[in-house]
Amino acid sequence: MAIMGIKKSICVVMLLVCAVAAVGCQSTKKQAHYSDIYKEQPSTIYVAPIVDHSLRRAVRSTEDSAYNASLNTAAQQLFLTATDPLVNNGYYVPGPLASAQLAATEARTGRQLRNENLSDYAHDLGIDAILFITLNRWGDAGDGWTVEVEYVLRSTTSGNELMHAVVEATKRYTLDFKKRPVANPLDQAFADSNRCDLATAQRCRLVEVLNRYVLKDLPSGRHARQQRTERYIASHPEFFTLRIQPDESVEVVKNELELFD
Repeated sequence: MAIMGIKKSICVVMLLVCAVAAVGCQSTKKQAHYSDIYKEQPSTIYVAPIVDHSLRRAVRSTEDSAYNASLNTAAQQLFLTATDPLVNNGYYVPGPLASAQLAATEARTGRQLRNENLSDYAHDLGIDAILFITLNRWGDAGDGWTVEVEYVLRSTTSGNELMHAVVEATKRYTLDFKKRPVANPLDQAFADSNRCDLATAQRCRLVEVLNRYVLKDLPSGRHARQQRTERYIASHPEFFTLRIQPDESVEVVKNELELFD
């Protein structure tokens, strides 16, 4: 009888584990993941200046200066390319010049904006939500560049966090026989048009693709036609990995446990 009781307990535990695993594997629908956005229906989003926590090199050579300049350019590209995905999704976004003027007149720090009352943006400027983007780190995967970025969209009326995503994105590239990165046509075109080196071009295009994939997941804004099925489409997880292959194909991988290992 005792043995049968033990077997029964083990079966119950196994069933519970399977049930939890099944729930964990299910993707959250947009209606649930972005419930506050559907409730508040923000129309105007202000993209705050990028908070860049990535490490720079101590300048001991021209190579160090070039590396630091490359990261600075990529951080600027991260800010500049956040607007288009939001606009394409039906939101009104102040342009870079207007955003720079807003930032210049703001006395609060980025940390204060993330945590304090934002009602003045709603009442005085008609801004419904502020997008905060934090660049945490850059890495070299050996055959690609890696970046970790956090996105927070916060309501100026309720103060609620409307969206939160932490993404580790890697842009892979092919190597020649000397183990040097080989540019694909789009990387080379960016490097030529912006007169920058290949590594900078690849980093800039990495953050551009990252912005597009993260921000397109938001529900459609008031200026876009919403599809009836949109609310029932699976949303991105809060933590995930984005992989961009040399052929430009993109893979989104749920990676909640490995991201912070």
